Amino acid sequence: MHPTEPGMRERKKLQTRFTIETSALDLVLELGFDSVTIEAIAERADVTPRTFFNHFADKADAVLGIAREHDVADDIDTSTIVAGSAFEFGAAVVRAGIAQLDDSIVAADKRRRDVFAQNPALLAREMEKIALIEGSITRHIDGYLAGAGVPAGLDRDDRALAITVTLTAAARLAFLRWSRQPASAQELVSFFDRAIDSITDILTNPGKTE
Repeated sequence: MHPTEPGMRERKKLQTRFTIETSALDLVLELGFDSVTIEAIAERADVTPRTFFNHFADKADAVLGIAREHDVADDIDTSTIVAGSAFEFGAAVVRAGIAQLDDSIVAADKRRRDVFAQNPALLAREMEKIALIEGSITRHIDGYLAGAGVPAGLDRDDRALAITVTLTAAARLAFLRWSRQPASAQELVSFFDRAIDSITDILTNPGKTE
């Protein structure tokens, strides 16, 4: 599948948002979270405080990359996905999201881990960010199940959520494997595919020892 190519205005907005985010990360690592102000972040990013608030609710959200537009991966055109099951569909959604990452985004995520080491209290907000991502993936999968004729209810909800949890575990495994060796962000997709294979093998062959 292929994500929809954003227009020039959208690309500029995303670049401004990322500049604010990386400026916040740099300042927090330099000065400490409590010493950083929104005005300082805006100045470093060469934007006005008003522009800052167009993108982020507060400095914690800027550090974590939690934009005001909470829907994750809404620029992925799921209509182009051809899948034989809800699991394959969900994997394609996650794969497309990973494919959008570049080395600058991955580098920012690595700096964010340094921020967490200095400010463990931010981890609770990071969990909220992960929940937003999982919620978006789950909505995509639920839409697929609905289109496949699965009736609404707890069973469909649980199935969509179970698929999401499995896929995010695969993504976590992919990032861990990727971080252990020198590789570009573009290679993350292949790491994700191998993680899917590993988890599928474990689930289908739980007694396997080799």
